[in-house]
Amino acid sequence: MRFGWLKRLSGQLVLSHVFVAVVVLAFALGVAQLTFRHYLAVTQLTQLSEQGQVIARNVGPQYFSGTMPDYVAKDYIHILQGALKAQVTLVSDTGQVELPPTGNIQFQAVGIPESALARVAEQGQVYRGIVDNVAIVGVPVKAGPSYLGPSYGPNILGAVFVESPLSISQGTANTLTRLLLLGELVAVIMVGALAYAISWRLSRPLQELRRVVAGTGRADDAPRVPAAEDQGPLEVQELAREFNRLEDRIQAQVGQLKREAEARDALLAHVAHDLRTPLTSIRGFLEAVKDGVATGDAGDRAVQVAWEETLRLQRLVNRLLRATRIRSESGTMVPLSLHQIVGKTMERVKPVMDEKDLKLVWSTQEDATVLANEDYLVEALVNVVDNAVKWSPEGGTITIETIRETSRAVVRVSDQGPGIPEELLPRVFERFVTGDASRQSSNGLGLFIVDEVMRHHRGGVDIHSTPGEGTTVELWLPCATG
Repeated sequence: MRFGWLKRLSGQLVLSHVFVAVVVLAFALGVAQLTFRHYLAVTQLTQLSEQGQVIARNVGPQYFSGTMPDYVAKDYIHILQGALKAQVTLVSDTGQVELPPTGNIQFQAVGIPESALARVAEQGQVYRGIVDNVAIVGVPVKAGPSYLGPSYGPNILGAVFVESPLSISQGTANTLTRLLLLGELVAVIMVGALAYAISWRLSRPLQELRRVVAGTGRADDAPRVPAAEDQGPLEVQELAREFNRLEDRIQAQVGQLKREAEARDALLAHVAHDLRTPLTSIRGFLEAVKDGVATGDAGDRAVQVAWEETLRLQRLVNRLLRATRIRSESGTMVPLSLHQIVGKTMERVKPVMDEKDLKLVWSTQEDATVLANEDYLVEALVNVVDNAVKWSPEGGTITIETIRETSRAVVRVSDQGPGIPEELLPRVFERFVTGDASRQSSNGLGLFIVDEVMRHHRGGVDIHSTPGEGTTVELWLPCATG
Protein backbone atom coordinates (compact mmCIF):
# COMPACT_ATOMS: atom_id res chain seq x y z
CA MET A 1 0.00 0.00 0.00
CA ARG A 2 1.42 3.35 -1.08
CA PHE A 3 0.66 5.23 2.15
CA GLY A 4 0.53 2.21 4.42
CA TRP A 5 3.22 3.68 6.67
CA LEU A 6 0.70 6.32 7.77
CA LYS A 7 -1.24 3.59 9.59
CA ARG A 8 1.81 2.58 11.60
CA LEU A 9 2.56 4.07 14.99
CA SER A 10 5.78 5.65 13.71
CA GLY A 11 3.97 7.34 10.81
CA GLN A 12 1.19 8.63 13.04
CA LEU A 13 3.71 9.95 15.56
CA VAL A 14 5.55 11.82 12.79
CA LEU A 15 2.30 13.28 11.46
CA SER A 16 1.13 14.28 14.93
CA HIS A 17 4.44 16.00 15.70
CA VAL A 18 4.46 17.81 12.34
CA PHE A 19 0.80 18.81 12.73
CA VAL A 20 1.40 20.25 16.19
CA ALA A 21 4.51 22.06 14.96
CA VAL A 22 2.63 23.54 11.97
CA VAL A 23 -0.28 24.71 14.14
CA VAL A 24 2.00 26.27 16.75
CA LEU A 25 4.27 27.92 14.19
CA ALA A 26 1.30 29.20 12.15
CA PHE A 27 -0.13 30.79 15.29
CA ALA A 28 3.28 32.23 16.12
CA LEU A 29 3.57 33.54 12.55
CA GLY A 30 0.20 35.31 12.79
CA VAL A 31 1.07 36.84 16.15
CA ALA A 32 4.49 37.87 14.86
CA GLN A 33 3.00 39.53 11.77
CA LEU A 34 0.55 41.54 13.88
CA THR A 35 3.36 42.45 16.24
CA PHE A 36 5.60 43.53 13.37
CA ARG A 37 2.86 45.67 11.84
CA HIS A 38 1.98 47.33 15.13
CA TYR A 39 5.59 47.92 16.15
CA LEU A 40 6.61 49.30 12.76
CA ALA A 41 3.51 51.52 12.61
CA VAL A 42 4.29 52.95 16.05
CA THR A 43 7.91 53.39 15.01
CA GLN A 44 6.82 55.18 11.85
CA LEU A 45 4.55 57.52 13.82
CA THR A 46 7.39 58.21 16.26
CA GLN A 47 9.76 59.06 13.43
CA LEU A 48 7.18 61.33 11.82
CA SER A 49 6.57 63.04 15.18
CA GLU A 50 10.29 63.69 15.69
CA GLN A 51 10.64 64.95 12.13
CA GLY A 52 7.62 67.21 12.54
CA GLN A 53 9.02 68.73 15.73
CA VAL A 54 12.35 69.45 13.99
CA ILE A 55 10.57 71.18 11.10
CA ALA A 56 8.28 73.05 13.50
CA ARG A 57 11.30 74.44 15.36
CA ASN A 58 13.51 75.28 12.38
CA VAL A 59 11.08 76.27 9.65
CA GLY A 60 7.70 77.05 11.19
CA PRO A 61 8.37 80.34 13.07
CA GLN A 62 10.25 81.97 10.17
CA TYR A 63 7.75 80.76 7.58
CA PHE A 64 4.61 81.83 9.45
CA SER A 65 6.23 85.19 10.42
CA GLY A 66 6.84 85.90 6.70
CA THR A 67 10.63 85.92 6.84
CA MET A 68 11.08 82.67 4.84
CA PRO A 69 9.78 82.34 1.29
CA ASP A 70 8.03 79.17 0.08
CA TYR A 71 10.92 77.89 -2.03
CA VAL A 72 13.35 78.34 0.88
CA ALA A 73 10.96 76.53 3.21
CA LYS A 74 10.66 73.65 0.76
CA ASP A 75 14.44 73.39 0.47
CA TYR A 76 14.82 73.37 4.25
CA ILE A 77 12.12 70.73 4.57
CA HIS A 78 13.86 68.48 2.04
CA ILE A 79 17.15 68.91 3.87
CA LEU A 80 15.62 68.27 7.32
CA GLN A 81 13.68 65.19 6.11
CA GLY A 82 16.80 63.38 5.03
CA ALA A 83 15.85 59.84 4.00
CA LEU A 84 12.41 59.92 5.64
CA LYS A 85 9.74 59.26 3.03
CA ALA A 86 6.90 61.61 3.92
CA GLN A 87 4.91 64.65 2.80
CA VAL A 88 4.97 67.85 4.85
CA THR A 89 2.12 70.38 4.88
CA LEU A 90 2.19 73.75 6.66
CA VAL A 91 -1.21 74.91 7.94
CA SER A 92 -2.06 78.29 9.50
CA ASP A 93 -3.73 78.65 12.87
CA THR A 94 -7.05 79.14 11.06
CA GLY A 95 -6.76 75.79 9.29
CA GLN A 96 -5.74 77.14 5.90
CA VAL A 97 -2.99 75.35 3.96
CA GLU A 98 -0.11 77.78 3.66
CA LEU A 99 2.46 75.43 2.07
CA PRO A 100 1.07 72.59 -0.08
CA PRO A 101 2.35 69.07 0.54
CA THR A 102 6.00 68.71 -0.21
CA GLY A 103 8.55 66.05 0.64
CA ASN A 104 10.56 63.02 -0.46
CA ILE A 105 7.57 60.94 -1.61
CA GLN A 106 4.53 61.52 -3.74
CA PHE A 107 1.24 59.75 -2.95
CA GLN A 108 -2.45 60.48 -2.84
CA ALA A 109 -3.00 62.32 0.44
CA VAL A 110 -6.16 61.58 2.40
CA GLY A 111 -6.55 65.07 3.80
CA ILE A 112 -6.10 66.32 7.31
CA PRO A 113 -9.04 65.43 9.60
CA GLU A 114 -10.92 68.32 11.21
CA SER A 115 -10.30 66.84 14.64
CA ALA A 116 -6.57 66.88 13.99
CA LEU A 117 -6.66 70.53 12.86
CA ALA A 118 -8.60 71.53 15.94
CA ARG A 119 -6.31 69.67 18.29
CA VAL A 120 -3.08 71.00 16.83
CA ALA A 121 -3.89 74.50 15.51
CA GLU A 122 -6.34 75.51 18.23
CA GLN A 123 -5.30 73.52 21.31
CA GLY A 124 -1.58 73.36 20.62
CA GLN A 125 -1.32 69.59 21.17
CA VAL A 126 0.54 66.99 19.15
CA TYR A 127 -1.67 64.69 17.05
CA ARG A 128 -0.71 61.19 15.99
CA GLY A 129 -3.07 58.86 14.13
CA ILE A 130 -3.73 56.59 11.18
CA VAL A 131 -6.36 57.48 8.58
CA ASP A 132 -7.09 55.27 5.58
CA ASN A 133 -3.79 53.42 5.93
CA VAL A 134 -1.83 56.68 6.13
CA ALA A 135 0.16 57.75 9.21
CA ILE A 136 -0.48 61.39 10.10
CA VAL A 137 1.37 63.48 12.70
CA GLY A 138 0.53 67.10 13.53
CA VAL A 139 2.91 69.37 15.50
CA PRO A 140 1.95 72.92 16.55
CA VAL A 141 4.24 75.83 15.64
CA LYS A 142 4.49 78.24 18.54
CA ALA A 143 5.99 81.73 18.63
CA GLY A 144 8.41 82.30 21.48
CA PRO A 145 9.72 85.52 23.14
CA SER A 146 12.16 86.08 20.34
CA TYR A 147 9.24 86.90 18.07
CA LEU A 148 6.68 88.52 20.33
CA GLY A 149 8.84 90.16 22.93
CA PRO A 150 9.50 89.20 26.54
CA SER A 151 6.05 90.33 27.71
CA TYR A 152 4.16 87.86 25.56
CA GLY A 153 3.70 84.15 26.18
CA PRO A 154 3.84 81.37 23.55
CA ASN A 155 1.37 81.82 20.73
CA ILE A 156 0.26 79.27 18.09
CA LEU A 157 1.33 80.41 14.64
CA GLY A 158 0.25 77.31 12.73
CA ALA A 159 0.93 73.61 12.45
CA VAL A 160 3.19 71.18 10.65
CA PHE A 161 1.52 68.00 9.39
CA VAL A 162 3.69 65.09 8.27
CA GLU A 163 2.04 62.20 6.34
CA SER A 164 3.49 58.87 5.25
CA PRO A 165 1.78 55.76 3.83
CA LEU A 166 1.75 52.71 6.11
CA SER A 167 2.68 50.58 3.11
CA ILE A 168 6.28 51.45 3.95
CA SER A 169 6.18 49.84 7.40
CA GLN A 170 3.84 47.12 6.16
CA GLY A 171 6.30 46.22 3.44
CA THR A 172 8.99 45.85 6.07
CA ALA A 173 6.61 43.74 8.18
CA ASN A 174 5.82 41.51 5.18
CA THR A 175 9.53 41.07 4.50
CA LEU A 176 10.15 40.05 8.12
CA THR A 177 7.12 37.73 7.96
CA ARG A 178 8.45 36.00 4.85
CA LEU A 179 11.83 35.53 6.50
CA LEU A 180 10.08 34.11 9.59
CA LEU A 181 7.95 31.83 7.41
CA LEU A 182 11.08 30.52 5.72
CA GLY A 183 12.61 29.84 9.13
CA GLU A 184 9.44 28.07 10.25
CA LEU A 185 9.45 25.86 7.14
CA VAL A 186 13.00 24.84 8.01
CA ALA A 187 11.84 24.24 11.59
CA VAL A 188 8.96 22.02 10.38
CA ILE A 189 11.39 19.95 8.32
CA MET A 190 13.66 19.58 11.34
CA VAL A 191 10.68 18.65 13.53
CA GLY A 192 9.67 16.00 10.99
CA ALA A 193 13.18 14.56 10.96
CA LEU A 194 13.43 14.56 14.75
CA ALA A 195 9.93 13.12 15.04
CA TYR A 196 10.88 10.31 12.67
CA ALA A 197 13.98 9.52 14.72
CA ILE A 198 12.02 9.61 17.98
CA SER A 199 9.11 7.57 16.60
CA TRP A 200 11.51 4.99 15.23
CA ARG A 201 13.12 4.68 18.65
CA LEU A 202 9.69 4.41 20.30
CA SER A 203 8.29 1.90 17.83
CA ARG A 204 11.35 -0.35 17.62
CA PRO A 205 10.64 -2.10 20.94
CA LEU A 206 7.01 -2.48 19.89
CA GLN A 207 8.10 -4.01 16.59
CA GLU A 208 10.30 -6.41 18.51
CA LEU A 209 7.39 -7.22 20.81
CA ARG A 210 5.10 -7.78 17.82
CA ARG A 211 7.65 -10.14 16.27
CA VAL A 212 7.90 -12.11 19.50
CA VAL A 213 4.11 -12.25 19.92
CA ALA A 214 3.78 -13.48 16.34
CA GLY A 215 6.16 -16.32 17.16
CA THR A 216 4.40 -17.30 20.38
CA GLY A 217 3.05 -20.83 20.29
CA ARG A 218 5.04 -21.86 17.21
CA ALA A 219 7.85 -23.49 19.12
CA ASP A 220 8.42 -25.24 22.42
CA ASP A 221 10.98 -22.63 23.46
CA ALA A 222 8.89 -19.47 23.62
CA PRO A 223 10.68 -16.29 22.44
CA ARG A 224 11.17 -13.45 24.88
CA VAL A 225 11.73 -9.73 24.52
CA PRO A 226 14.81 -8.95 26.64
CA ALA A 227 15.81 -5.95 24.50
CA ALA A 228 12.49 -4.16 24.97
CA GLU A 229 12.84 -4.35 28.73
CA ASP A 230 15.72 -1.84 28.61
CA GLN A 231 14.67 0.31 25.66
CA GLY A 232 11.90 2.76 24.85
CA PRO A 233 9.54 4.52 27.25
CA LEU A 234 8.74 3.16 30.68
CA GLU A 235 5.31 1.97 29.49
CA VAL A 236 6.90 -0.11 26.71
CA GLN A 237 9.41 -1.59 29.16
CA GLU A 238 6.60 -2.50 31.57
CA LEU A 239 4.61 -4.01 28.69
CA ALA A 240 7.62 -6.13 27.73
CA ARG A 241 8.05 -7.34 31.30
CA GLU A 242 4.36 -8.15 31.60
CA PHE A 243 4.52 -10.06 28.32
CA ASN A 244 7.49 -12.07 29.54
CA ARG A 245 5.61 -12.85 32.76
CA LEU A 246 2.57 -13.85 30.70
CA GLU A 247 4.79 -16.05 28.55
CA ASP A 248 6.15 -17.72 31.68
CA ARG A 249 2.61 -18.32 32.95
CA ILE A 250 1.55 -19.70 29.58
CA GLN A 251 4.54 -22.02 29.50
CA ALA A 252 3.77 -23.18 33.03
CA GLN A 253 0.15 -23.82 32.10
CA VAL A 254 1.15 -25.56 28.90
CA GLY A 255 3.51 -27.74 30.90
CA GLN A 256 0.78 -28.51 33.39
CA LEU A 257 -1.68 -29.28 30.58
CA LYS A 258 0.86 -31.64 29.04
CA ARG A 259 1.37 -33.36 32.37
CA GLU A 260 -2.37 -33.56 32.90
CA ALA A 261 -2.82 -34.93 29.40
CA GLU A 262 -0.23 -37.62 30.10
CA ALA A 263 -1.83 -38.34 33.47
CA ARG A 264 -5.28 -38.35 31.88
CA ASP A 265 -4.13 -40.85 29.27
CA ALA A 266 -2.76 -43.01 32.06
CA LEU A 267 -6.01 -42.57 33.99
CA LEU A 268 -8.09 -43.50 30.95
CA ALA A 269 -6.04 -46.64 30.57
CA HIS A 270 -6.47 -47.27 34.29
CA VAL A 271 -10.23 -46.57 34.18
CA ALA A 272 -10.58 -48.70 31.05
CA HIS A 273 -8.86 -51.51 32.90
CA ASP A 274 -11.03 -50.94 35.98
CA LEU A 275 -14.15 -50.93 33.84
CA ARG A 276 -13.15 -53.85 31.65
CA THR A 277 -12.32 -56.17 34.53
CA PRO A 278 -15.62 -55.86 36.43
CA LEU A 279 -17.64 -55.72 33.22
CA THR A 280 -15.97 -58.91 32.03
CA SER A 281 -16.72 -60.56 35.36
CA ILE A 282 -20.32 -59.30 35.35
CA ARG A 283 -20.84 -60.48 31.78
CA GLY A 284 -19.24 -63.88 32.45
CA PHE A 285 -21.30 -64.58 35.59
CA LEU A 286 -24.53 -63.33 34.02
CA GLU A 287 -23.94 -65.50 30.94
CA ALA A 288 -23.37 -68.48 33.23
CA VAL A 289 -26.67 -67.78 34.98
CA LYS A 290 -28.44 -67.12 31.68
CA ASP A 291 -27.16 -70.33 30.06
CA GLY A 292 -28.04 -72.38 33.19
CA VAL A 293 -24.42 -73.27 33.85
CA ALA A 294 -24.44 -71.64 37.29
CA THR A 295 -27.38 -72.85 39.35
CA GLY A 296 -28.14 -73.15 43.04
CA ASP A 297 -25.33 -71.89 45.26
CA ALA A 298 -23.12 -71.30 42.22
CA GLY A 299 -25.83 -69.10 40.70
CA ASP A 300 -26.24 -67.16 43.93
CA ARG A 301 -22.48 -66.69 44.12
CA ALA A 302 -22.41 -65.48 40.50
CA VAL A 303 -25.11 -62.90 41.21
CA GLN A 304 -23.30 -61.78 44.40
CA VAL A 305 -20.02 -61.27 42.54
CA ALA A 306 -21.78 -59.38 39.73
CA TRP A 307 -23.43 -57.18 42.38
CA GLU A 308 -20.10 -56.42 44.05
CA GLU A 309 -18.49 -55.57 40.72
CA THR A 310 -21.42 -53.27 39.96
CA LEU A 311 -20.83 -51.45 43.24
CA ARG A 312 -17.18 -51.15 42.36
CA LEU A 313 -18.08 -49.50 39.06
CA GLN A 314 -20.48 -47.19 40.85
CA ARG A 315 -17.77 -46.09 43.31
CA LEU A 316 -15.40 -45.27 40.45
CA VAL A 317 -17.99 -43.23 38.56
CA ASN A 318 -19.10 -41.44 41.73
CA ARG A 319 -15.52 -40.44 42.50
CA LEU A 320 -15.08 -38.92 39.06
CA LEU A 321 -18.38 -37.04 39.36
CA ARG A 322 -17.52 -35.85 42.87
CA ALA A 323 -14.25 -34.33 41.69
CA THR A 324 -16.11 -32.37 39.00
CA ARG A 325 -18.93 -31.26 41.33
CA ILE A 326 -16.65 -30.02 44.10
CA ARG A 327 -14.69 -27.86 41.69
CA SER A 328 -17.80 -26.27 40.17
CA GLU A 329 -19.76 -25.47 43.35
CA SER A 330 -18.93 -24.67 46.96
CA GLY A 331 -22.12 -25.86 48.70
CA THR A 332 -23.77 -24.39 51.78
CA MET A 333 -21.45 -23.20 54.56
CA VAL A 334 -22.56 -23.57 58.22
CA PRO A 335 -20.68 -23.37 61.55
CA LEU A 336 -19.35 -26.83 62.43
CA SER A 337 -17.29 -28.32 65.22
CA LEU A 338 -13.90 -29.61 64.18
CA HIS A 339 -14.38 -32.62 66.50
CA GLN A 340 -17.63 -33.40 64.68
CA ILE A 341 -15.84 -33.48 61.31
CA VAL A 342 -13.03 -35.72 62.59
CA GLY A 343 -15.50 -38.05 64.38
CA LYS A 344 -17.52 -38.68 61.19
CA THR A 345 -14.32 -39.24 59.26
CA MET A 346 -13.13 -41.89 61.72
CA GLU A 347 -16.48 -43.68 61.48
CA ARG A 348 -16.24 -43.86 57.70
CA VAL A 349 -12.67 -45.16 57.57
CA LYS A 350 -12.97 -47.67 60.46
CA PRO A 351 -13.88 -50.68 58.25
CA VAL A 352 -10.86 -50.07 56.02
CA MET A 353 -8.61 -49.61 59.05
CA ASP A 354 -9.78 -52.89 60.56
CA GLU A 355 -9.27 -54.69 57.25
CA LYS A 356 -5.56 -53.71 57.20
CA ASP A 357 -5.14 -54.03 60.97
CA LEU A 358 -4.18 -50.35 61.28
CA LYS A 359 -4.46 -48.17 64.36
CA LEU A 360 -6.01 -44.69 64.13
CA VAL A 361 -4.80 -42.50 66.98
CA TRP A 362 -6.30 -39.07 67.71
CA SER A 363 -3.38 -37.68 69.69
CA THR A 364 -4.15 -33.97 70.03
CA GLN A 365 -7.77 -32.93 70.44
CA GLU A 366 -8.22 -29.15 70.45
CA ASP A 367 -11.69 -28.22 69.20
CA ALA A 368 -12.61 -25.21 67.05
CA THR A 369 -15.63 -23.91 65.15
CA VAL A 370 -15.25 -23.51 61.41
CA LEU A 371 -17.56 -22.30 58.66
CA ALA A 372 -17.74 -25.26 56.28
CA ASN A 373 -19.78 -27.64 54.16
CA GLU A 374 -19.87 -30.85 56.15
CA ASP A 375 -20.11 -33.26 53.21
CA TYR A 376 -17.22 -31.68 51.32
CA LEU A 377 -14.97 -31.28 54.35
CA VAL A 378 -15.56 -34.87 55.51
CA GLU A 379 -14.90 -36.04 51.94
CA ALA A 380 -11.57 -34.17 51.91
CA LEU A 381 -10.48 -35.59 55.29
CA VAL A 382 -11.57 -39.10 54.26
CA ASN A 383 -9.45 -38.80 51.13
CA VAL A 384 -6.43 -37.83 53.21
CA VAL A 385 -6.92 -40.73 55.66
CA ASP A 386 -7.68 -43.09 52.78
CA ASN A 387 -4.35 -42.22 51.17
CA ALA A 388 -2.61 -42.84 54.48
CA VAL A 389 -4.34 -46.24 54.71
CA LYS A 390 -3.27 -47.21 51.19
CA TRP A 391 0.39 -46.48 51.83
CA SER A 392 0.67 -47.61 55.44
CA PRO A 393 2.10 -51.08 56.16
CA GLU A 394 -0.17 -53.59 57.89
CA GLY A 395 -0.21 -53.10 61.62
CA GLY A 396 0.97 -49.49 61.26
CA THR A 397 -0.38 -46.40 62.99
CA ILE A 398 -2.07 -43.33 61.51
CA THR A 399 -2.10 -40.24 63.73
CA ILE A 400 -4.65 -37.42 63.66
CA GLU A 401 -4.10 -34.09 65.41
CA THR A 402 -6.61 -31.22 65.70
CA ILE A 403 -5.03 -27.93 66.74
CA ARG A 404 -6.53 -24.49 67.19
CA GLU A 405 -4.18 -21.65 66.41
CA THR A 406 -4.82 -17.91 66.72
CA SER A 407 -7.21 -17.52 63.80
CA ARG A 408 -7.30 -20.91 62.15
CA ALA A 409 -7.96 -24.57 62.81
CA VAL A 410 -5.53 -27.27 61.70
CA VAL A 411 -6.05 -31.00 61.08
CA ARG A 412 -2.82 -32.95 60.71
CA VAL A 413 -2.76 -36.57 59.43
CA SER A 414 0.51 -38.54 59.61
CA ASP A 415 1.29 -42.06 58.38
CA GLN A 416 4.26 -44.45 58.50
CA GLY A 417 4.35 -45.23 54.79
CA PRO A 418 7.26 -45.09 52.33
CA GLY A 419 6.82 -41.35 51.72
CA ILE A 420 6.46 -39.45 48.46
CA PRO A 421 9.36 -39.11 46.00
CA GLU A 422 10.83 -35.62 46.04
CA GLU A 423 10.30 -35.06 42.30
CA LEU A 424 6.60 -35.94 42.64
CA LEU A 425 5.90 -33.81 45.72
CA PRO A 426 5.19 -30.51 43.87
CA ARG A 427 2.59 -32.24 41.66
CA VAL A 428 0.61 -34.33 44.13
CA PHE A 429 -2.36 -31.93 44.04
CA GLU A 430 -2.71 -32.10 40.27
CA ARG A 431 -5.44 -34.18 38.68
CA PHE A 432 -4.68 -37.77 37.71
CA VAL A 433 -1.26 -37.78 39.38
CA THR A 434 -0.60 -41.04 41.27
CA GLY A 435 2.37 -42.04 43.35
CA ASP A 436 2.63 -45.53 41.87
CA ALA A 437 1.07 -46.43 38.53
CA SER A 438 1.14 -50.11 39.44
CA ARG A 439 -1.51 -49.53 42.15
CA GLN A 440 -4.74 -49.87 40.22
CA SER A 441 -6.80 -48.78 43.22
CA SER A 442 -5.60 -45.16 42.80
CA ASN A 443 -7.03 -42.83 40.18
CA GLY A 444 -5.11 -39.66 41.06
CA LEU A 445 -8.14 -37.65 42.20
CA GLY A 446 -7.92 -37.90 46.00
CA LEU A 447 -5.53 -35.05 46.79
CA PHE A 448 -6.91 -32.99 43.91
CA ILE A 449 -10.34 -33.15 45.60
CA VAL A 450 -8.73 -32.23 48.93
CA ASP A 451 -7.06 -29.16 47.42
CA GLU A 452 -10.27 -28.00 45.74
CA VAL A 453 -12.31 -28.40 48.94
CA MET A 454 -9.82 -26.37 50.97
CA ARG A 455 -9.77 -23.62 48.35
CA HIS A 456 -13.55 -23.35 48.55
CA HIS A 457 -13.24 -23.03 52.34
CA ARG A 458 -10.65 -20.23 52.02
CA GLY A 459 -8.09 -22.57 53.57
CA GLY A 460 -5.23 -24.62 52.27
CA VAL A 461 -3.40 -27.90 52.38
CA ASP A 462 0.31 -28.56 52.89
CA ILE A 463 2.11 -31.85 52.56
CA HIS A 464 5.45 -32.91 54.04
CA SER A 465 7.11 -36.21 53.31
CA THR A 466 10.34 -37.95 54.21
CA PRO A 467 11.15 -40.99 52.03
CA GLY A 468 11.23 -44.14 54.12
CA GLU A 469 9.67 -42.47 57.19
CA GLY A 470 6.17 -41.33 56.22
CA THR A 471 4.01 -38.43 55.08
CA THR A 472 2.15 -35.70 56.95
CA VAL A 473 -0.77 -33.85 55.37
CA GLU A 474 -1.90 -30.66 57.08
CA LEU A 475 -5.33 -29.15 56.39
CA TRP A 476 -6.08 -25.65 57.67
CA LEU A 477 -9.02 -23.30 57.42
CA PRO A 478 -10.04 -20.09 59.18
CA CYS A 479 -12.00 -20.27 62.41
CA ALA A 480 -15.58 -19.00 62.39
CA THR A 481 -16.08 -15.54 63.92
CA GLY A 482 -19.03 -14.20 65.85
